[in-house]
Amino acid sequence: MTTRITVIIPVFRAAGFIQGAIDSVLAQTVPCNLILVDDASPDDTVRVIREYAGHDPRVRILEQGRNQGPAAARNRAIAECETEWVALLDADDRMAPDRLEHMLALADGHDWDFIADDLLRVQDWNNLAAGRRHWRDEDVGALDLSLEMFVRENLLEFCGQGRELGFIKPLMRRDVLVRHNLAYDEDMRLGEDFDLYARALLAGVRFGMVDPQGYYAFDMPGSLSKTHKARDIREVWQATRRLWRRSDLTASQRSALHAHMIFSHKRWAWVRLIEAKHDRNLSEAIGAFLAPPEVVGELLVRLRDHFAGPHDRVRAPGEPA
Repeated sequence: MTTRITVIIPVFRAAGFIQGAIDSVLAQTVPCNLILVDDASPDDTVRVIREYAGHDPRVRILEQGRNQGPAAARNRAIAECETEWVALLDADDRMAPDRLEHMLALADGHDWDFIADDLLRVQDWNNLAAGRRHWRDEDVGALDLSLEMFVRENLLEFCGQGRELGFIKPLMRRDVLVRHNLAYDEDMRLGEDFDLYARALLAGVRFGMVDPQGYYAFDMPGSLSKTHKARDIREVWQATRRLWRRSDLTASQRSALHAHMIFSHKRWAWVRLIEAKHDRNLSEAIGAFLAPPEVVGELLVRLRDHFAGPHDRVRAPGEPA
C-alpha cells in the first residue's frame, strides 16, 4: 500500500511523554511516515527519538541548532517530506489507530485540500472515554469552512473560552501548500496555526471540518488560562491586521477579520499594561492606551474590575450576587 501521509511533530523537552505520540502514529491502520523536529531540547528527547528511528525506518529525526519555535520546526519538516499529505500532531497528544484512515477517506470523498476533525480533550490517557469535545458539543457532520466562519469561531463571543477553532490539527495536501506558497510565519510563537489556516482559506483552499475522528489532545488542568507574553499576542494582532489590509477581501471577510483584530488588540493591550506595571515602564503603559476606542474602553473596564474591592467590584453579566 502506498504511503500517502507524513506526520510531523515538533518536539521540545518532551522526553517524558513523546513515546505516546510516536506509538500512536506507528499504530495507524494506513502506512505513514513520521518526521520529528527537535527544537534544541536540553533533556533526553533526542536520545528517545533516536531509539525509535534506529528500529523503524518510518521514523526520522531532524535537529534544530537553536530553539526557533514550532512554526520553524513544522516548515522544515514540510520541506523535507515527499508524501501527498502532511498531518500535524503535537508532542503531548495522540491519535486513535484508525484516525488517519478515516480522515483520508473523508478528504477523498469530498475533494478537500485540508481536513480537520474536532479534537477530543483528555486529562487521563487511561480514560479516553471521558474526553470532551473541544469545539462543538453536538455533531456537525461535514462542513466546508469559509474564512468568515473560521475567523469568527476564534472569537470568544462565538466559541467560548478555550474552544477556539484555531487549535485544530488538519491533514494538508503538500502540493497545495507549495502551489500557494503557504508556510508558517516563523516570527509567531502564538497563533501561527490560525494565521496559516486563514491565509489558506483566502487562497481558495477547500477546507473541510468533521466530527471527532480520534485526535486526543492532552488537556493539562489550568493550561487554558496560561498567560502569554505581550510580544507574542502582538504578533497575532499584526498578522490579522496584515490580512485585514488586503485589497481582495469581501465585505464579510473584512468584517470578520476586523473583529478578530480588535479582539487580539484588547488581549495585547491588557497584557502589555500588566507587563509595563511589573517593569515600571511608563512609556509602555501609555502605549497600551494608544489604541482604538473599543480597546481603550476594555482596558478601563478591566482596570476598574481589577482594583475593585470584594464588595464594590462590578459583577459580570449573569454573575450571582
